Amino acid sequence: MDPAGRERLYHLLQTAAHRLKTRADRDSQGVAGISAAQAAVMFVIQREGGATQRRVAEQLKLNESAVTAMVGRLMEAGFVDRAPSATDGRAWTVSLTPAGTTALETFRVSLDAMNAEITAALGGEAAVVRFAEGLRALLEIPAARRDPG
Repeated sequence: MDPAGRERLYHLLQTAAHRLKTRADRDSQGVAGISAAQAAVMFVIQREGGATQRRVAEQLKLNESAVTAMVGRLMEAGFVDRAPSATDGRAWTVSLTPAGTTALETFRVSLDAMNAEITAALGGEAAVVRFAEGLRALLEIPAARRDPG
C-alpha cells in the first residue's frame, strides 16, 4: 500500500465502523426495538444464562455504570428482569424475559444478513477470518501503546 493509502487506513476503518454501527442501530431499532449496544448486552446475558451487571461490563469492556443505565432501559422496555444474585448479596443477576429473547432473535436475523454482506464485500470467508484476526491483534495492543496521553 502506498504511503497515502496507509494514512487513510485508520480513517477508512473508522468510517466503516461508524456506518456499520449506524446501520445496525437503524435496522435493529426498526425490526427488534433494541440498539446494537443493547443487543450486545443481551447477547452476554443470553450466553451466560443470566449475568451480573459487573460480568456484562467485564465481557464488553464497558464501565459498570454504563451497563447499569442500559439494563435500566432494557428493564423499562420489558426485555430483561433483574433479581438479587443467589451467590452475592450485593449483586443483581440480569436475565432475558421472553420478550427480550424474541427481540434478540429478531436482531440476530438482521445481524446475520449484515455479516453476510460484510463477508461478500471483503471477498469471502477466508478473507473475513484474516481480517478478524487482524482486528483482534489490534485489540491486543496494550492501552499504554495505543494512548500515550
